Amino acid sequence: LVSENNNHPVESKPFVTQVILYGPGATTSCFQANVDDGAMVNVIDLKTFNKAAKYLRKLTRSTRILRMAEGTEVPSRGLWTGTFQWNKAKTRATFEVIDSGGIWSMLIGKPLLEQLRATHDYTTDTIII
Repeated sequence: LVSENNNHPVESKPFVTQVILYGPGATTSCFQANVDDGAMVNVIDLKTFNKAAKYLRKLTRSTRILRMAEGTEVPSRGLWTGTFQWNKAKTRATFEVIDSGGIWSMLIGKPLLEQLRATHDYTTDTIII
């Protein structure tokens, strides 16, 4: 992408938002999440999950191996399923938990974006849910 005035590349930035995960007894944990409509799964980083694990439901077994954008394969450490809230939208969601090496805390992927019927306007960089 090139800007009209200087022929310099326009810098794109990740779409980052605040979300809430609900645990048993209505306990909540807030997270920063990157929205990635190219991710075919919803994902929570293992270190991030471990920090909030005492407030969330336990992981269930997952045998998935996820391929990262640069091609490395990372085994899932488990699945978290529970109530997810983003702004006023609240729904049941499932996330794979992997060790991302701290690159991000959480990814909202295409499955959740489809579930919420999200629309991303790239011109204004806004998401409507």
